[in-house]
Amino acid sequence: MHVSLSRLAIAVLAGCCTAPVAAQSTQVQPSADNTEIIQVRGIRGSLSKSLATKRIADSVQDSVSAEDIGDFPDKNIGDALQRIPGITVSRTYGEVDGVNIRGTAPEHSLLLLNGQNVATVGWFDNDPFTRSFNFEMVSAEQIAGMDVYKSNEAQINEGAMGGTINLKTRKPLELDANTLFGSVEASHNTNTNGWKPSLSGLYSWKDSAARFGVLLAHSVEKNKVARETQSTFGGAIRWDGINKPEVPDTEGNHPVMPLGLASILFDEQRKRTSSQLSVQFQASDKLLLSADYNRFELANPHVNTAIFNFMHVNGIVDAESAVYNDQGVLVAAHSRSRDPDAYGVPLFNNTVVRTPKMVSDVLNLQLDYQADDWELSAIAGRSGATSRGKQSSVWFGDTADKSSSGVSWDIRGTHKFMPDNADILLDHTKMKLFMEFSYLDNIRDNDIDYYQADYKYHLDSFGFSSIEGGVKYQQQSFSASQFVRDDGLLAKAEAAGLSMQTFNGGTVTGILSELPANTALTDFAVINSSVLAYAEANKATGVSTNYFAIDEDISAAYVKANFNTERLRGNVGLRWVDTEVTSSNDSLRQSISYSNLLPSLNLVYDIQQDLLLRFAASKSVARPQYEQMKMASNIEVHQKTASIGNPDITPYRSNQFDLGLEWYFNASSLLSATLFRKDISDYIESTSELESIDGCSGCIVTRYRNAGKASVNGIELQFQQDFGNGFGVLANYTYTDSELNSITTGKGPLYGVSENSYNLSAYYENELLSARLAYNARDEWRQIYNDQAGTAQPFKSLDASFVWHMTDNIDISLEAVNILNEVRRINRPEYGYTHSVDQFGARYFIGVSFKL
Repeated sequence: MHVSLSRLAIAVLAGCCTAPVAAQSTQVQPSADNTEIIQVRGIRGSLSKSLATKRIADSVQDSVSAEDIGDFPDKNIGDALQRIPGITVSRTYGEVDGVNIRGTAPEHSLLLLNGQNVATVGWFDNDPFTRSFNFEMVSAEQIAGMDVYKSNEAQINEGAMGGTINLKTRKPLELDANTLFGSVEASHNTNTNGWKPSLSGLYSWKDSAARFGVLLAHSVEKNKVARETQSTFGGAIRWDGINKPEVPDTEGNHPVMPLGLASILFDEQRKRTSSQLSVQFQASDKLLLSADYNRFELANPHVNTAIFNFMHVNGIVDAESAVYNDQGVLVAAHSRSRDPDAYGVPLFNNTVVRTPKMVSDVLNLQLDYQADDWELSAIAGRSGATSRGKQSSVWFGDTADKSSSGVSWDIRGTHKFMPDNADILLDHTKMKLFMEFSYLDNIRDNDIDYYQADYKYHLDSFGFSSIEGGVKYQQQSFSASQFVRDDGLLAKAEAAGLSMQTFNGGTVTGILSELPANTALTDFAVINSSVLAYAEANKATGVSTNYFAIDEDISAAYVKANFNTERLRGNVGLRWVDTEVTSSNDSLRQSISYSNLLPSLNLVYDIQQDLLLRFAASKSVARPQYEQMKMASNIEVHQKTASIGNPDITPYRSNQFDLGLEWYFNASSLLSATLFRKDISDYIESTSELESIDGCSGCIVTRYRNAGKASVNGIELQFQQDFGNGFGVLANYTYTDSELNSITTGKGPLYGVSENSYNLSAYYENELLSARLAYNARDEWRQIYNDQAGTAQPFKSLDASFVWHMTDNIDISLEAVNILNEVRRINRPEYGYTHSVDQFGARYFIGVSFKL
């Protein structure tokens, strides 16, 4: 009896602190509205409610919730996700742009909006073509909360073997009539100058009978992103340019060393725009009609300036300066030009200017009918995404006398890169056009149409509380192409007498401030974005290259039974999915179809009133990425090699299990442990085999294949407690043991997986203020960076937030992200040197918000 009573009471509590779910897609609703709620404003009350809702959860899941409009706990959705046990994140340009859930790659999890897939495209010219919606496009201001499903239920969209993240927006009938919210904020990155503004607003109206409501929301965020890098590039080579008598060795091998070094500044002006229109009509006590439109835009024009040192071209290393590590790799030296009349060592400037813009939108129409003992939901929607980007790349070479110039470098850890005559790099007149001047257009499109119906019948028989079933049909298309238009562009620019001075963008100084003094190239001249306008104005006609298209038809059906006895509750379900894929390019077309049957089981057993045991088991799949399925080929007949896409590959498959114990030792405290395991088969790898294909007989063909296996085992530990007087703490630890059994590289950890990760948050609040310190850390992990395999070193971050409730309606906020300005290092363990050092800068925010 105590179980059903507590479930009713907890459901009421959950309704007080989270948005109702009736207007969301039933496709992602669990059997109970169940989540662990992590909130910042009203921390103590929300944590108490979070423990209550966690207790009745039938599946393994966590949530992040904004208690009020604009109260999302972090500045970025990814920052909030990293607080959840079992989740680690990656940063390419400072903001979180990748989420690893329980040892799986970001592309093996799904990000949904109100229960539905969102069309997505990348912005970088060599971004991988993935399926996951880019949450960098979404403003956290407009999110009511998000759920992370770590175990499967039959009604949840398939396609994730890591986890499913569902972002939830607000609905007008859930808010008070004439709710008005607004905020103004300024942000600053310590790698940049000045502050950038952000604005957001929301208005929600409903009639006096609460039957018809309209919500409008819009936000514009501007911020400046700067990533400062010192790096090796191009892999490692054996080189004869070492002035040393005993080189080469007795077998004729020259020493291994990096191809070159670079100091890089990525400078971006980012603008994120989010808009929402939501309309609801309660036609009767049983019938609710809803329409939601969301639009997301991300424009991020940027200039990437790289100062390169090609040591192997016309270069030589002074013998007395050479330092070798235990692996015999040259890791420190002084390099200089061998021939002062030819290009080579020391320095070149490569500047890439891009103006990418991504747009995604979603229109969702929904009907919900609730009778006395049954419920029906019908949904139809469409999502589209486009990406358009212009790009120009130009090279400048040093025209000074190279006989007196050189570079001192050291990649043993500090990553020293210091030219002898660095003053040349501050003078635009010393650099002339060299080697390349290119222009191209990148075009990507993604469209999704979906239709679904869900039915739920309530009963009370043999311990079963309800039976659910549903069907869904989804059509999806993705295409990408690139127009290269640089024929004759370099010759035309040289004939016009253009130089670095033509596009003078001033100088940058003091980058990489976190590195030891006198080790980093910190000051150099840059060009401005007008080089892109020149390239576009003088571009050639060009032809489409690298075009491909992927079309998918996906049909799904599921059935699920929910049960609830005196001590045991949960659900058991089965989902069937049929997928038809067509991959094509300008001349080829190929199709494949496959089906998957995905069972799931979730059990919760109340050992006693404050102690429960969880168990979950399921099968899941993660579909191949578009990059892996594209119909494309690159054949080198003379070298007898070929690289070919593979539309015939099928999804990754995973059997996964969870076993957890949760102890609620008082009303506001929890101690829990969860074991998890994933056995992954049909792991997709790039492999090479001897084949005969059209145009090349007996070729070594490289293509993606279902070739590998992997496993993930781990444990999540959680602790939270309210100490009284406004103070409290939340902590979690995750241990993950992963192994990829690759047919090409053998056994090793999965990429992107840290063995240990930690979170610790301490808070204090009273009626006037709320404050939090949040610390996050993870161990080293394997990573692909600039097409090179490496090991990222342990990374930690410290964030802080402070909110002053100046009045009942006005808040003043101060927030800081990455206060420690942590530097990311990536090593090349097979060679024993540091590959790269990245500095993202600390970010600070000050804002004011009001709600009426």
